[in-house]
Amino acid sequence: MALPFITQGFRMARRFSVVLRSVLALALAAVAVPLVNLAGGELAGLLRLPRGGDARLAYDLLWVFLAGVAGSALMVGMVAVAKTAHAWVLFALYLALGLYVTVMAWDDFPRWFTLACLLTLPLQVWLGWWLVVKRGTSAEK
Repeated sequence: MALPFITQGFRMARRFSVVLRSVLALALAAVAVPLVNLAGGELAGLLRLPRGGDARLAYDLLWVFLAGVAGSALMVGMVAVAKTAHAWVLFALYLALGLYVTVMAWDDFPRWFTLACLLTLPLQVWLGWWLVVKRGTSAEK
């Protein structure tokens, strides 16, 4: 008679594990994005790239893009199930944050830079998802 309660306990533990992995994946992606961007800034210092100007902004845009791809790939790669759904959730979060940053930084940077940061978000999430799900060894293909 105790067997149904034991299997129900295993199912609850499995659900908790799936939710925990999703939350941890989002937290790690949120940490990875600024870390990758910071690494790009440090590399610019080591390469003695001049501060300011369109060339430096283009370099920074590259690292913003790479940071978004890294965060997306990390999150999609870590979740246990529904990798595509998690990519859509991450895209929604990226888009909300991107819209906020675009509005706040509209007068601080050239228009091409702020718009490029916003308009490359779908490509960042898709590329991170593709690297894990389509190109990688993910079970969800």
